[in-house]
Amino acid sequence: LCTYKNVTVNKMIRAILSITTILLFASMSATGFTVAPTASRLSLRQIDTSLGMFGDALKKAFTNDDSLGERKNEGLKGGPNYNDNVTVNGKAVQGAVVGQKLTVVAGRARVKIPVNCQKGDCGTCMVKMNGRKVKACQTVLGSGKCSIETL
Repeated sequence: LCTYKNVTVNKMIRAILSITTILLFASMSATGFTVAPTASRLSLRQIDTSLGMFGDALKKAFTNDDSLGERKNEGLKGGPNYNDNVTVNGKAVQGAVVGQKLTVVAGRARVKIPVNCQKGDCGTCMVKMNGRKVKACQTVLGSGKCSIETL
């Protein structure tokens, strides 16, 4: 037997014949997929692309369900709550969102705060926020005035 990349030619021929047989039965089936002749021989109106075996099951599959009610706004209601009174090492931070971690807020001011564990266990991310030492990986930005100083 001839082999090509550890596959015998016999196996390759059997696989091709199996695929051809499946396609032939699908095209012959009255309720299955109908395979139309190529578009070069027929106009576009004559090409049959129906999925007859599904009947009317897919007829209403993509219609809207009116019982769900009116469509709601997918985004945040009223948008994010920004805090414009934030500074990091004396630099004003634009676009700081209330509730963001201090590491993200400092990143907006292009100030890198070293972080190792992301859980608050190691203490490498300690910063001073309004004069009080906090862990930047766990502390979120409040809505009031906030001054962040790296150590």
